[in-house]
Amino acid sequence: MINKKKIDDLLADYYKEYYKNQLGLPDYKDRVKLRLNEDNNCHIRYINWIEEWLNYDFSNKKILVVGCGTGSELINLKERGANVFGIEPNKDALDICHLKAKEHSIPEDNIISGFSESILFKNNEFDFIYCFTVLEHVNDVNLSVKEMVRCAKVGGKIFIGTPDYRQLYEGHYKLPLPMFLPVWFNKIILAFLGRPTGFIDTINKVNSRGLYKIFKTLPVDSMRVYKSIQNDKIKGKSKLSSFIKFLQNLIFNVFGVQLNQIWVLHKTPNS
Repeated sequence: MINKKKIDDLLADYYKEYYKNQLGLPDYKDRVKLRLNEDNNCHIRYINWIEEWLNYDFSNKKILVVGCGTGSELINLKERGANVFGIEPNKDALDICHLKAKEHSIPEDNIISGFSESILFKNNEFDFIYCFTVLEHVNDVNLSVKEMVRCAKVGGKIFIGTPDYRQLYEGHYKLPLPMFLPVWFNKIILAFLGRPTGFIDTINKVNSRGLYKIFKTLPVDSMRVYKSIQNDKIKGKSKLSSFIKFLQNLIFNVFGVQLNQIWVLHKTPNS
């Protein structure tokens, strides 16, 4: 049996690098601590939502997690009786996934190094593909979506959750940044706030309009799931906080742009 302390130590190092060094979050210690129990408190709500929204039963389904990170989705789906697979390009995250896989009787070969633009699985292989907070980091959004559709069975489903960068918020930095403006402008804001600026170069400014254009070219039916604006992420009752919340709601009410976009795709037969 794998030593849980070894996994915790690797998780702590991984997320300290991410939250503190890459993003400069002032509450990084609390976030790292939360990640030590990530299998019980991270991403579960999205899996629960899918079960509720779609009346979906994951048991005995073959499921691929695209960008499986440090493995919390894999573990939760495995506990629901799914046959889980994952791809992840980050070696440190993949090492943690493999250790968790041994703990939860997941074949190590099910979790592989790979990129979403070239998924190393066969056509029509998976009942369900799960992709959360990944598309904003890939090199080619269009190709990544096409690859997920290719790998899904006809009648299978693909869950995609990603920010909509026409809103006034950046969820990695946990800041109300105007991401619809040039990157250099937001780097000035980050530098002024004493935050690292390099991570913002890794972000694709995906939005729901662009994704819908991609979906229309593929053999899928797409369903957009609307939830609340979630502007409670902006803490405090100052005039500035209230003004930012007002702007976020204005963008949503006028343009229908939420902080995060959630899609469910249903693969149809090729026309």
